[in-house]
Amino acid sequence: MPVRLHKSRYSEPGSAAKLRQKLEHEGYSVFVWSDSEGAVYDDHSHRHDEYIVVASGAIVFKIASLRYLLEAGDALELPANTVHAAVNENHGPVSYFICTRA
Repeated sequence: MPVRLHKSRYSEPGSAAKLRQKLEHEGYSVFVWSDSEGAVYDDHSHRHDEYIVVASGAIVFKIASLRYLLEAGDALELPANTVHAAVNENHGPVSYFICTRA
């Protein structure tokens, strides 16, 4: 399964709580995460698929030589074992959901 970016998939107006409810209704287990400006995550991978959905702010994910800017409402599908990094490049605070399926 390839990495996929879905721009503005969840951009309808509403609160983060409503977005979380929608993701849970779609069958995801949802973990809330937030980072301050300048946060950095070096290359790593996970044994499970992840679905990242940005609730507010922006963050850059780096996969191989590609950069994916995720802004509020965007979603990124990360297949299991995909090596990736992330950085909040001075976009202010960012809040996002890390989603998995059982």
